[in-house]
Amino acid sequence: MPDPVRPLRTGAAAPSVHVAPEWTTVPRYAGPAERGGSPHLVVVCGSAPAPDLGPADRLVRLPAGADAATLLDRELATLVTGTRILVTGPEALVQAVRAAALHRGALDEELVLVPTDVAHATRERTVHCAHCHQHVVVHAAVGDAVACPG
Repeated sequence: MPDPVRPLRTGAAAPSVHVAPEWTTVPRYAGPAERGGSPHLVVVCGSAPAPDLGPADRLVRLPAGADAATLLDRELATLVTGTRILVTGPEALVQAVRAAALHRGALDEELVLVPTDVAHATRERTVHCAHCHQHVVVHAAVGDAVACPG
């Protein structure tokens, strides 16, 4: 993953006024999810600790900087019907795995997302620039103004 862009604090743009989270597109996580008895493909991103595994779960690691799409292309071909996908690690990586899984036909209901860094207001986030349509990883809090490198 490329180095995150730092928030723009030069006075060129002021931080946004506070907006209630329910009015933003910032992902919200329900907390510990019920996993049920279904087998899970457990994807651990970066150096996050592995969660407790069930008897039918399979653990795979996605190193920082690795391609989630390549990992999922390999792993999804071996799954049986009813398998869920649990993804844990830094939020930016968890969301990258989620996007790759959805692109390959997974449903949101089949995914359990457990980011490990949501307690920190300022963290790496992937931001889409509406002007140049580039995605950039930034280290920022919700409401920070960031400069687009594009």
